[in-house]
Amino acid sequence: MNRVHRAGERGMALALAIFALVVVGALVAGTFLAGHLEQRTGRGTLYSEQAADAAEAGAVETLAAWDAAVLNALAPGDTAVFPPVPLGSRTSYRPAVTRLNRQLFLIRSLGTRADAEGGTLARRSVAIVARLVSLGSGPEAALTAGGPVEIAGSQVLISGSDSASVRQGLECAPGPSRTPILAASSSAASFAVFGDVTFDRLKAHANVLLPDTTVFSTLHPSLGAGHGCDTDDASNWGEPRRSEGTTVDACRRYFPIVYAGGSRLSIVGGGRGQGILLVEGDLDITGDFDFTGLIVVKGGVRTSAARTRIDGALMAANIPGGSRNLLAGGTTIQYSSCALGLALGGAAFAEPLGQRSWIQVY
Repeated sequence: MNRVHRAGERGMALALAIFALVVVGALVAGTFLAGHLEQRTGRGTLYSEQAADAAEAGAVETLAAWDAAVLNALAPGDTAVFPPVPLGSRTSYRPAVTRLNRQLFLIRSLGTRADAEGGTLARRSVAIVARLVSLGSGPEAALTAGGPVEIAGSQVLISGSDSASVRQGLECAPGPSRTPILAASSSAASFAVFGDVTFDRLKAHANVLLPDTTVFSTLHPSLGAGHGCDTDDASNWGEPRRSEGTTVDACRRYFPIVYAGGSRLSIVGGGRGQGILLVEGDLDITGDFDFTGLIVVKGGVRTSAARTRIDGALMAANIPGGSRNLLAGGTTIQYSSCALGLALGGAAFAEPLGQRSWIQVY
């Protein structure tokens, strides 16, 4: 049988095979490219989410650990920028707080996700608008008591004549005189509500938490390793002195909220402090003690030191009814709206606005 060879069909199998290989190679390459792009997109999304989580954590942490000594002293328009804070081996946040006006703050937090060499893989920034919570102006008397007040000795002085605390160099004018001792029911709101907050909310924001039945031998301002005010020291309640004796200037703007949750707080070695002192039980002062600000005691107050001076105001609710107030020794309670204003303003904390407080910057 004779076969007919057509010259136009020679080599078709090879050409088709090569074409098929090219098509298959293109499909494989496209699949690998799509997979690689999807993998990179997934990693980029993961890095962005990690940076966003770090930014949110920074904003919330800055608000929760409100540094009143620094932030409450900002002037409107000023910004405080803090160093980066690591959250893990490769994520960190850097907070910044800008004071918008007397009441509002803008808290910004830049979250970063880095690679093993420290290069930036992703950044995200969030912000929270917060309001400074008002603690009010304080009580209207040098001593507000929910029970009887016993005074032993002639050296006890309770004065409602408003003092500018010139002894401490506080720069503000005195106001009108107040009642030296104000008797109030132990259930009165004056013992439980302070401006926009209650006693319980105030203690939740305490800078210093004291264990049950605490006995303190010495209270004094102290410096940390970087020569700044050591706010981690439970014996450091700020520096009330302004012009007398040896002062620790770094602690003059530190007005802590100190909460003693036990049945009794005993100050036996004396010392000095400022801010707001909240006592769940009784307060005993047997050592020479200076305090500037507001002291609120749910139980009773007893003083017997040779020298105890409180510039601002003292409140004793006398709960339960068996708690008594006994002031002896060289006790002076001097009403001072200036001292109260400094302490309450310096200890104020911020909370996010009720609506639309959180924004994502980028």
